[in-house]
Amino acid sequence: MDGYTEYKISEARCRIYWFLAGFYMEKPDAKFIAGLKTILENVRSELHYTSGFAGIRDAIEEDNPHQLSQRLSVEFTRLFRGIKRGYGPPPPYESVYREGRLMGETAVRVMKFYEKAGFGIIDEEAGPQDYIGTELKFMSLLCLQESGAWKRGNRQNAFRIINLEKDFLEHHILTWVPEFCSLIRRETREKFYEGVAELTCDFLETDCEYIKRVSADKTLSTP
Repeated sequence: MDGYTEYKISEARCRIYWFLAGFYMEKPDAKFIAGLKTILENVRSELHYTSGFAGIRDAIEEDNPHQLSQRLSVEFTRLFRGIKRGYGPPPPYESVYREGRLMGETAVRVMKFYEKAGFGIIDEEAGPQDYIGTELKFMSLLCLQESGAWKRGNRQNAFRIINLEKDFLEHHILTWVPEFCSLIRRETREKFYEGVAELTCDFLETDCEYIKRVSADKTLSTP
């Protein structure tokens, strides 16, 4: 095998991680909703099989875009910004879900992981860099690097990056994001965000299994 399939898949994975990060990074105004329809078409072939994808698609097709964006903007703040205790779930920072506090040791370990991979701050506006959106963006950037390595035929570097992806998923994202997504599904008042939570978890689980298979494929790792 020459890695061409892995090159194309890593490109697609890069797009999907960045797409998912957007749900947690950008308040869904009318412009966001309008652009989302186009983006959904671009990732349909990769994500159409998930119930979360269908839930998001149905929500933006059934409702008036202006009215939907008004409701979703309020819900975005309630679900992801941790305005006050009891108003919504704890904000989606890894330290909050693993240590019960903001800017804990987990946030430090996340930053060290970014640095080990050759990155610094992923998104300054997110605040602490263990926010769900920055962690998903980081995975997108790793996938971008991986696709470049496959394209250049540098299998050794591709596998180095795959191992980083695997480690970050197993030791960071998958230790807390499934719990957060489960909480969102229970607490949200909008079908849209129920779909976002389902899609996030479905993709993360599928991607982790894919990475495990590729990392164990000796026909790829052996020149």
